[in-house]
Order: sequence, then C-alpha cells, then structure tokens
Amino acid sequence: MEGNDFEVIPVGVAEYALTTDERPLRTSGVGSCVVVALHDERAGVSGLLHFMLPRAESRSDRDPPAKYADTGIEAMLAEFEGAGGNPARAWAKLAGGAKMLEFEAFDRPIGDRNAEAALEVLEDYRIPVRGTDVGGNAGRMVTFDPATGELSIKTANGERRCY
Repeated sequence: MEGNDFEVIPVGVAEYALTTDERPLRTSGVGSCVVVALHDERAGVSGLLHFMLPRAESRSDRDPPAKYADTGIEAMLAEFEGAGGNPARAWAKLAGGAKMLEFEAFDRPIGDRNAEAALEVLEDYRIPVRGTDVGGNAGRMVTFDPATGELSIKTANGERRCY
C-alpha cells in the first residue's frame, strides 16, 4: 500500500506529529512559519513540525515547545527517538518562511529568521537538509509522504512543487 492510500495526519500551527506507518503528515496556513519534515527511512519514523518563531527566549509556560524552532525540533526529536528513529540516520526538508507582511520595525523578516533558526538547530544535531522551499511571499500547504520521502508544496496562488 502506498503512503497516499493512508488517511493524512493533520498538524496544526505550533504542533508536531509523528508517523510510523507511512501515513502522510499535512499542515496548512504556512506563511512566515516554517515546517520541518524529519525522516529515518530505515526505522520508518517520520515527523512534521510547524513552528512560528525562531527561539524560545521569551517562552511562557503556556507556550507549547512546538511554537519555536529550537524547542520544537528538540521535542520532536525526543519523540522521534522514542518511536525508534535515529537522528544520526535522519534527514530533513524545510518549507515556509514567506514574507507575508511588511514591517518597518524589523531588520529582517520573521520568515527569514525562522528558516535560518531551523537550519542552525538541524546543523547542531548534524541532521542533513535534503530539500527546502523557503521564502517568497505566498502561503503554503505542506504534505510529507513518508512512503516516498517527498515533501509536496501547494502555494496559495496555486503553484505545486515537490522536494
């Protein structure tokens, strides 16, 4: 049975989810947020994180770890390992980080900072990034298919891309 024959697992904003049965993971409303897909092919474990902000420096107790790149990737990796995934064998793909609004107050758009933070955290864990679809100014719906390792992007303006 191919991954596309399974019911999709939805992932909300500031959430992550794992699959060990090749069920695709999907999230939508990805603007300046960034999505990290994590995959260990040998163990058959995959995860998808949809985070909003780069660092949890000002995190309150009410904020879920998945709201931030650093704590979100760390939390997802802990569950990933608990499900049998091995970060030493894993690879990642990224999407999102769009420039959705013009803000004069920020030196760099939050989408750029989100994408950079995700790359830095993944590098800290020595997890290679095999594909990215970051930047631009269109929102995205992102689906990761563990059966194929494919990250599918559908933009708000109707474009479709795969990585």
